[in-house]
Amino acid sequence: MDDSIGQGLSFSLPAPSGQFSIVMQESWLSVLEGSLLRRPDTLLLAVLAGLVLAWSLLRREVARNSTGWEIAQGIRNREFFTHYQPIVTAEHGECVGVEVLARWRHPVQGAIRSDLFIPAAEDAGLIVPLTRYLIRRVTKELKQVALPPGFFVGINIAAEHLGMPDLVEDCKILLAVLREKKAVLVLEVSERFPLPEHQVTHRVVQDLRQMGVKLALDDFGIGHADRNYLRRWGFDYLKVEKGYVSALGKDSFKTNILDGLLQTSHQLGVQVIVKGVETQGQQNYLSVKGFEFLQGFYFGKPMTLNHFRQWLYSGITQDRVPATAGVGRAEATDR
Repeated sequence: MDDSIGQGLSFSLPAPSGQFSIVMQESWLSVLEGSLLRRPDTLLLAVLAGLVLAWSLLRREVARNSTGWEIAQGIRNREFFTHYQPIVTAEHGECVGVEVLARWRHPVQGAIRSDLFIPAAEDAGLIVPLTRYLIRRVTKELKQVALPPGFFVGINIAAEHLGMPDLVEDCKILLAVLREKKAVLVLEVSERFPLPEHQVTHRVVQDLRQMGVKLALDDFGIGHADRNYLRRWGFDYLKVEKGYVSALGKDSFKTNILDGLLQTSHQLGVQVIVKGVETQGQQNYLSVKGFEFLQGFYFGKPMTLNHFRQWLYSGITQDRVPATAGVGRAEATDR
């Protein structure tokens, strides 16, 4: 291709029978003069469009860097804290576990939604330091709580974190606290991001299992995990994405998938936790179908440690109210 400014344009394109050529005798200068330069309004619009695009990209990059800096500052200043959401048995609503969820109280902006700051932390390369900070915080907090035997504590981690040998060390102190209470640590990884297929990750998973850590696949049904993927990583729990529960009675396709999941889970030897339960009708349906564990606003919203401790000890049920549409959307991406 010849694109000299003062010469004509010529180039070749492939074709089934070989190649064919296109030749423009008119020079680039002539084309430019005959189009943009003779149409100053068009030239001005093109320049403005380019400036708007450049400014938009610059603002996005500045915002990303600024948010990353704020998250790093937030970790140092202990602005991040934890909430606890109960996991209960489907039949009786007895609390058998909890999911730890990250929260951020920004000094200027106030409470920031987790579906905003978690992706920002991932983009800034800060999700692992944030998770380590939260693990240390949970370790300190759960020392104050008497947990029933067999109680499981779920902590969300990024797929990349599971591929780091340091994760084993990150979990040791928390494991020591949970062992004293005969409780179990469950690391939850999202189906949205496949686990890295290399030896280091498999070795980390093996080491964690030897220490008694269990593995859960979160947001199940939103990604593309097949049976081979589930067998390869040996998940102990599947946490079903809340869209399947909200589809009950509305979307027969998703309902059929949810119903068929029990048979699959039995074949794979995994237990199912259904998220997003917001009504008694949903609980009754899932209990009759044979699902074991449920999680959602109907049983309890994410709570502070003190509130969760009261809820756990006294069986408080006033939180069993349907979530609003907005709250439900936030829960779908909560961590």
